[in-house]
Amino acid sequence: MVAVAVVLGFRAMRHHAFWTFAALSLLLLAACPSADKTPPVTSPVPSALPSATASADASAPTAPAASKPAEAFTAKCAAKLASAKQQLAALLAVKDARTVASTLEPYNAISFEISNVDGEAGLMSEVHPDAAFRAAAEQCVKDVSSFVTDLNTNQALFKALGAVDASKADADTQRLAAHTLRDFRRSGVDKDDATRAHLKELNDGITATGLEFDKNIREDVRKVALEPAQLKGLPPDYVKAHPAATDGKVTLTTDYPDYIPFMNYAEDLGARKDLYVTYLNRGWPKNDAPLKKLLALRLEYAKILGYASWADYVTEDKMIKSGKNAQDFIDRITKAANGRAKREYGELLKRKKKDVPAATEVSEWEKTLYSQKVKKEAYAFDSQTVRPYFEFAQTRDGLLALTAKMYGLEYKPIAAAPKWHPSVDVYDVLRDGQKIGRIYLDLHPRDGKYKHAANFDVVPGMKGVQLPEAALVCNFPDPKNGAALMDHDEVVTFFHEFGHLMHAILGGGQRWVDFSGIRTERDFVEAPSQMFEEWAWDPGVLATFAKHTETHQPIPADVVKKMRRAHEFGKGASARQQMVYAGVSLRLHVEPEPAKLDTDKVLKEVQTKYGMFPFVDGTHFQASFGHLNGYSAMYYTYMWSLVIARDLLTEFKKKGLMEPATDRRYRDEILAKGGTKDAAVLVKSFLGRDYDFKAYEAWLNEE
Repeated sequence: MVAVAVVLGFRAMRHHAFWTFAALSLLLLAACPSADKTPPVTSPVPSALPSATASADASAPTAPAASKPAEAFTAKCAAKLASAKQQLAALLAVKDARTVASTLEPYNAISFEISNVDGEAGLMSEVHPDAAFRAAAEQCVKDVSSFVTDLNTNQALFKALGAVDASKADADTQRLAAHTLRDFRRSGVDKDDATRAHLKELNDGITATGLEFDKNIREDVRKVALEPAQLKGLPPDYVKAHPAATDGKVTLTTDYPDYIPFMNYAEDLGARKDLYVTYLNRGWPKNDAPLKKLLALRLEYAKILGYASWADYVTEDKMIKSGKNAQDFIDRITKAANGRAKREYGELLKRKKKDVPAATEVSEWEKTLYSQKVKKEAYAFDSQTVRPYFEFAQTRDGLLALTAKMYGLEYKPIAAAPKWHPSVDVYDVLRDGQKIGRIYLDLHPRDGKYKHAANFDVVPGMKGVQLPEAALVCNFPDPKNGAALMDHDEVVTFFHEFGHLMHAILGGGQRWVDFSGIRTERDFVEAPSQMFEEWAWDPGVLATFAKHTETHQPIPADVVKKMRRAHEFGKGASARQQMVYAGVSLRLHVEPEPAKLDTDKVLKEVQTKYGMFPFVDGTHFQASFGHLNGYSAMYYTYMWSLVIARDLLTEFKKKGLMEPATDRRYRDEILAKGGTKDAAVLVKSFLGRDYDFKAYEAWLNEE
């Protein structure tokens, strides 16, 4: 829904990766008319690039010529907003009866126009290599947010929409009418003029502050200088890619290709702590003030609308329904994982005592190292041994081939497609020979680029009008810098994000843009991506592309089984750590006085309550916890979605992950439906019953 998406700062419907235990240990955060009456289907490209896409309104103003790309983007953004304003004026000027055709369809066209410009701007603000262009895109996001706030508090528009009788329309149209009026009310449309004006100020402030918060994270790449000997334990390809400089020191950054392998394998505990603390202090102290401001603005916004906290406001229209339910869920997961997590921590401490006999605890910067040692010694698995099977390019190509087979798709490389950076790969997605969308793969780190892993909804699909486009923005090893071998955890992340991508493209054929692709309840959208991680663990699936770089032999099934068995170690601790993130996310959004809040104190309290490892004084991970902008109080959604994902998998396990009938049924009943039905209804249709907690709990406790 446009109203909610902009207020929350979701920005292009971004969805971050849900990290596995090993990765979590490293990161600690270490989110239409009938076809015969519509224009031909077009496939627009991001407006950061030359675009052949016509305006939805032929009479709309066109962007004036500009001498610089950033200026051209600003002009195009202004033209799109002007077009939307013209369409709004025309909608309000209708004198005839308020019907689906005279009111809902024009409103849908406005949502379509705004979704296009917001998606493109949100993406470009995070990935464009030119700082001036990113700044222009950020300003466009602010301008779009301001327009949408006006739109969703426009009482004349609300009255017009409320006058539409959709009772005899199809189910999707009835759903759109009901959800639209709900979202208008949640935006304060029924408040007086002064209150609505203040809500607009607050929403504009939320958007601007969120952008500032994200920017401070994105641009804060930190470095540590180490002695070459401090790389002991790292794989040979990593050491080769990090030679000593003229001063004899090796420089590592906080970007993932440097950070993740180092925290997985480095044996020097001092160096580990140095890089760990450096990583967790990104954005600090610069983001302390923006975070408090963001929390204060959200709280005031929620209270004006009659909610006790932002957490209650933001969860009301989600599956979970309230902040209290979210807290109860966090506590339930913590209890379910407690026994296993304690046993796992005990194993880590026992292993550390072999190296440090006097040890009484395992520190945050040590846990991944000792997890690797336990897996190697107790579970006969060394994660370094599988890296040669996961060279980046063959992993990417294997993932494309896999999803093509599962969902009956074809990927057509578009070498000449406009793109914002030369390293981006572009593919048209075809089904039964017909193009159904376009994907962009921006998968390697660079200066000024988004630092996490996420799917961005570039432009939504709308039946008969526009095909969906989505972009994966990740930070995997770059073949230009060496062997580009991936840890299996990175492969799992790749699969996770591709799950979002499939949802965006396959669900992009809706009549109403508000139901396109991943536009369903926010606490459901992670379920398809988390479920798809299971394919990254299947011996048969991996054998199709995971070929050793030297022997060219596929990864043996017994190695995958050992890898999976070792991976099971840490499930309990992972769940508890997820509840740290969820707890911080929720707790910060129920505090009564954000301006006076000691966020370090909150973090320490939550870590002590839910985590298995002691809080590390002098770290401030909340300053780089990007989910606090994109997901606000809803980080719980990752685990909530995982509970549903484990239940969805029960259908696939009956006949295997690659059983065609189940794959296609899932495609059609879950992914292709987009947001046209409540998530619980979609899941029930696929499972033949309501989802429950049983499959997750069984998976959590299986040995």
